Amino acid sequence: MSQAPIPHIPGQKKVPLRTKITWGFGGLADNFMFNTLTALGTLVYVNHFGLSPALAGLALAFPRLIDAFTDPWIGNLSDNAKTRFGRRRPFMLFGVIACVVLLPLLWTVPGVETAQNPWYTNLPFLYICFIGSMLAIAYTLFVVPYTALGFELTPDYDERTRTLVWRMYIGLAGSLGAGWLFRIASEDTWFADLGAGAFWVTVGVSLVVLIAGLIPVIGCREDLEVERQEPIKLIPAIRYSMTNKPFVILFISYVFVIVAMFAAQGIAPLLLQHHVFGGSAIKVGNFAGIVGTMAVALSYVSMILLTWVSIRTNKRIAMIVGLSLVLTGTIMNYFAIDPRWPWALYVAAFVMFLGMQGCWLMVASMVADVCDDDELKSDRRREGMFSAAIGFGLKAAQGLTFGIGGYLATAAGFDSVQVAESGLDTEIANRMKFYLIAFQAIGLIIAIKLMTRYPITREQAQVTQKTLKARATEAADKMG
Repeated sequence: MSQAPIPHIPGQKKVPLRTKITWGFGGLADNFMFNTLTALGTLVYVNHFGLSPALAGLALAFPRLIDAFTDPWIGNLSDNAKTRFGRRRPFMLFGVIACVVLLPLLWTVPGVETAQNPWYTNLPFLYICFIGSMLAIAYTLFVVPYTALGFELTPDYDERTRTLVWRMYIGLAGSLGAGWLFRIASEDTWFADLGAGAFWVTVGVSLVVLIAGLIPVIGCREDLEVERQEPIKLIPAIRYSMTNKPFVILFISYVFVIVAMFAAQGIAPLLLQHHVFGGSAIKVGNFAGIVGTMAVALSYVSMILLTWVSIRTNKRIAMIVGLSLVLTGTIMNYFAIDPRWPWALYVAAFVMFLGMQGCWLMVASMVADVCDDDELKSDRRREGMFSAAIGFGLKAAQGLTFGIGGYLATAAGFDSVQVAESGLDTEIANRMKFYLIAFQAIGLIIAIKLMTRYPITREQAQVTQKTLKARATEAADKMG
């Protein structure tokens, strides 16, 4: 590229605790924005509004797929933005406000009597696709610039991990809350029906999103020096990002993990409710709440464990350790999903959660290292584009897996009308379980294999930082 390098290394080696906490509150808003539909969607749309699992899966998948393709656009806009408030925070503000308005509308579904119609005359399906798409775009307006802002806070290899972890320390309260959303919404002594429960629970969620999302918007400051770089058009920005070898390996591995794990969301709630817990919404809600609480507690352990591994070795090894724990727990689930011993579900979940959250932390920290590698080659800071690319992978993969999960349930023979009348046949349940575990295990194995080829080591990252610092000092001397 012809542009001269920016004579500035963004961020600071040691990030103040106040900055870490202020930025970290955005993780709470992020978790509730992302997890509310996931926690409630399949069970509410199938059990209350009467959609088939396959159509409900498509309704949940469509917004993610649409939104995935807006991520690079918003990331590029954020990288190129020039305002007195910074590149990131104006987008974050609009995203928070839009999410607060849209979240409760997910459950104001019209035309329920058409829920068994073909998709093109199925009003609930079409409505969910539309509102869900608007919500997903609003989420992107917040989360892509928010993530990029975190990448910019420090250039230090280990301080990045210690800074980015605050998003998860605070944001995990959203995971804890999301785990109990269905249980609260299904409480018939509080709400007239499941649809009303989902609506009012989501109103409460929206208030939390508003407060938590505004904290980093108001409390964080941006590095305005980076705005002096010249804008880059969308297509070249995508091309530069997707030809960065370390990022491509990380991106593909990440997509396989998401596809593997999120496939459960279209099939596991139905399998647990109607096979393990005998059709009881209260029991499956209690399970989701308890296992969600356990997930939050173990997520802190996971982050501490994999950060420890990362500091003593490198991020690639920590990522492989985490994925191996997730794979072990997934295989254990094949034996745990059984009405004879529901307690075994908690054992399998324990092993999975030891690895899961630490993996998400490693991905975020590794992307920040990729931004330095990219600057070394392109002379640009493009955290927004790399954040967008990861967001694209997350949403495209999640959209795909919502559809796959719903399809796997239907392909295995699940029929909501038949299940309501006579319960879930054991043979169909076993097919659903086999499809789910095999699909997840294959995806995780591929991700582990790919991560063995990730090339950025601690030593390479430190050399890159020294080179960037020397380049910036030289450029500053020439300008001065």
